[in-house]
Amino acid sequence: MARPSITFELGGGEWVPERGSVGYMGMTKFGPVDFLITADALTELLNPGLDAIDPELALETFTEFEADIHRIARLEFVKRLGGEPPILITAADVDAR
Repeated sequence: MARPSITFELGGGEWVPERGSVGYMGMTKFGPVDFLITADALTELLNPGLDAIDPELALETFTEFEADIHRIARLEFVKRLGGEPPILITAADVDAR
């Protein structure tokens, strides 16, 4: 079985206030790649009917949906052929899942 081009470990998210996002890292054979998932994308995962979530709830949501977020990030990484880090996961990416 082929190894994925990027892998993730659970439990690595942290709030990035200047970006209004949770940051986390993926690992490729060439080294680490930074990712961000916006608070809007996390809101979409938690409850699309909410207007917004605060940083604490964003981190809780990241933890709850981390496996799904990593799956989406892996697909986006491949689709974008890596791209320039950090790779930003938005609500549109979450909607496409």
